[in-house]
Amino acid sequence: MNTDMKITVNPGMEHLRQFVRQLPKLFPVSGEVLHDGRNQIRAFDIGGERLVVKRYKRPSAFNAVMYSFFRKSKARRAYEHALRLRELEIDTPEPVAWSEYRRNGLITETYFVSRRSDYAPLTAATERFPTSDSLPVLEAFARFTVRLHEKGICHEDFNQTNILWRHDEATGRYDFQLIDINRMKFLRRPLRPDECMINLRRLSCPAVAFLYILDRYAETRQWDMDDTLLRGTFFRLLFGRRQQFKKRFRERKLAAAGKKQG
Repeated sequence: MNTDMKITVNPGMEHLRQFVRQLPKLFPVSGEVLHDGRNQIRAFDIGGERLVVKRYKRPSAFNAVMYSFFRKSKARRAYEHALRLRELEIDTPEPVAWSEYRRNGLITETYFVSRRSDYAPLTAATERFPTSDSLPVLEAFARFTVRLHEKGICHEDFNQTNILWRHDEATGRYDFQLIDINRMKFLRRPLRPDECMINLRRLSCPAVAFLYILDRYAETRQWDMDDTLLRGTFFRLLFGRRQQFKKRFRERKLAAAGKKQG
């Protein structure tokens, strides 16, 4: 069985190339597990450098063909999107490398490596809302989101676990980072109003926190407050209903499969 690999390493991090090459052997048996779901994320300390490695789920036969010949892999897109975001002065953990491993010409494993961030997920603020220390975080986050949308940046998995933040005590500023960035759009124009609300609908935070973010977003853009709250709430409710429908459909499908096996 023919096996080959393709690796791209950030030019300033060539000293980590050997680590990246060894990921198929190292990843399953070492590192600290940060997330174990459809994709797995592990943290590593390599010579004092704190890294995060994401191994994407092995693609289906159809997707293996698509990613091998017609589309960039998720790992490659995550790396390239990180470079693009940083060019646009939007922060994300510094990308280190991406790698693909193929058997008989088809992709089987892909990895994305970045530096580990010490920022906190946005949930640390949304779940405490409306405490006095959470209000300035969400207000700053609304302004950050306006910057994204005005630059034509659309994170297509814009939920609160994929947004990190920290408070700079020295300057009083709130800084934000985006993660899980393999699904992004970079438009040559600002997002249109409905596109902005559709993007924000994925924020799976408590409703009161969501409404506060919408309020601050509208204030920053000098949009009509009532109209923004109405449209934002409408798209969020519609998205929630759609997700519930998909969940029920999957549960019925699994139940039907179980009955057939029984």
